Amino acid sequence: MKAVKLILNFIKYYFVSVGRHGLQSSFMYNLNEFVWRRDRKDADQEKIEKYRQSLLSDNTIVSVRDFGAGFGGKVYKQLPISFIAKRSSKPPKYARMLFRLSKYLKPQYILEVGTSVGISALYQAKGSPAAQVITLEGCDQTASLARKGFAQFPELNIEVIEGEFSLTLPQAISKMPRLDFVYLDGNHKLKPTLEYFEMCLANVHDDTVIIVDDINWSEEMQEAWKEISSHPRVTISIDVFMMGLVFFNKGFSKEKFVVRY
Repeated sequence: MKAVKLILNFIKYYFVSVGRHGLQSSFMYNLNEFVWRRDRKDADQEKIEKYRQSLLSDNTIVSVRDFGAGFGGKVYKQLPISFIAKRSSKPPKYARMLFRLSKYLKPQYILEVGTSVGISALYQAKGSPAAQVITLEGCDQTASLARKGFAQFPELNIEVIEGEFSLTLPQAISKMPRLDFVYLDGNHKLKPTLEYFEMCLANVHDDTVIIVDDINWSEEMQEAWKEISSHPRVTISIDVFMMGLVFFNKGFSKEKFVVRY
């Protein structure tokens, strides 16, 4: 039933979404041209995809600890690494989107809530290799896997903080002078998602982007996205079906976009 609803939601999204000719503002047009219109593989991404493939072929069983909605709504105590990598890592298409968005916006401070095995953090960091990246993971086993993966990319500055997000998120925010780029990919329930968003608001500025993952994954996440995109401090919101982005530039008129990707 959930899969059917997701397909119906995607059909609705597809018919209301717009491409380059439906984007009137120069900011949105240029963002679309760089981030969504041209989905090209980059040489910088090859090593990350090799790391992904090594995880997908690793059937070692590890203990998992999940504070949120679990995998597909189910909570497990033990899983093979291959399962975790397949089910919790962003598909290459959306990982490349994060890479291009980071490359376009050039953030200095990147915060991710929900590390898993580290694929999305690597893509964001590769997009802006001089950035300080802090990523939060609730499970010590997956955090350990991510650290081992990050060690293969010594040119990137990625720190993993493990623990329950409600405790580690304030700690991470305090370690950064501001938040330029935030990716919320943890818990996937209404109340915690809104709480994480509110925690981040104190450190956002005109050029900050907050990306909310899986905005159509469940009714709770749809409601979370509705509230976040309508927040008084948000000026531009962008729905690309699997993710939603919000910007805070006070020079922009308040607009909501559904962009085809």
